[in-house]
Amino acid sequence: MNIDDIISKTGLSESQGNILKPYEYLEAIPSNNNNIRNTLLHGFNELYFKIKNGEIISKVGEVISILHQSSLLIDDIEDSSDYRRGYETAHRKFGVPLTINCGNLMYFVAIDKALALPSMYRSYINETVNIEEVGYSVSLIISQEMINLHHGQGLDLYWREMLPSLNELPSIEEYLGMIMNKTGGLFRLSVRLLELLSPSFDGESVIPLANLLGILYQARDDYLNIVDSKYAHIKGFVGDDLIEGKLSLPILHCLLTAQEKSPVYTFLYDLKTSTERKEQPSLLSSAIKFMVENSKSMEFTRSLITEYSSKAIAMIEKDVRVMDPKESFLAKAIVNLSSV
Repeated sequence: MNIDDIISKTGLSESQGNILKPYEYLEAIPSNNNNIRNTLLHGFNELYFKIKNGEIISKVGEVISILHQSSLLIDDIEDSSDYRRGYETAHRKFGVPLTINCGNLMYFVAIDKALALPSMYRSYINETVNIEEVGYSVSLIISQEMINLHHGQGLDLYWREMLPSLNELPSIEEYLGMIMNKTGGLFRLSVRLLELLSPSFDGESVIPLANLLGILYQARDDYLNIVDSKYAHIKGFVGDDLIEGKLSLPILHCLLTAQEKSPVYTFLYDLKTSTERKEQPSLLSSAIKFMVENSKSMEFTRSLITEYSSKAIAMIEKDVRVMDPKESFLAKAIVNLSSV
């Protein structure tokens, strides 16, 4: 053994592959959302930023994908989820400690990859660019949006964990603000990077549109979680958000509007754990039926999805003059996001 050889190294060891197995496992599972983040990335670029260098777009997409997949590793642990996309979750397969470390490690891998963007940008525009300044901006954007994402996730977890002792429930507006950070953070991150790296974009910021699409995406996911039978395969149960004890949009609406001690209230407040809730399938069915027929919470959620989809299309039509916005990748993605 030569200690000088060991202490002289600064790079990664060759054994790193083993500690990335949770990430590699999740990455290999087919996505159930048609890779919507990558679709939106190309859609925003087509309409607004017009970056013609495919390498830059590919690198931004890679960074977003790594951050997203890594966050799912941690999310599944925080939610005690058994399944992701219909497959066993990574932490069940590889253990919680290794999966936490892998998820955190990949956050920094994404940042490291993003730091290649400044030199790619300089080569693309063929001008003298201060790489340090662009690199600082890239790092700042990523750190700000990861803080936003974790702040949103933290609120979601706090409302779930502290539900029985909350003095009052969050409002619908507070919930939408939470998911704008939790789910919309990576949408906004991709838009901010494209804006930074576009040599021609000089219009108004499209961050409000990215925020709206983040809200639309999560509202649709909340809706389908309760009523779409495919979630029985993907998550293990229909109504997985109810079993988890989560304040999703329709669940929150029901708790805020129901005038009586509803089956939803009983399911969430009287049954303290997800294990207890899984053992009460008849009460789960009653809670879902109440949300559909009595509180009209599913109808409320669906109406918001329709409203926000129409608003997003209107924002595109107002901003874009060169091509028919409704024929764009972005508009088609929005239509898909509103299909319930």
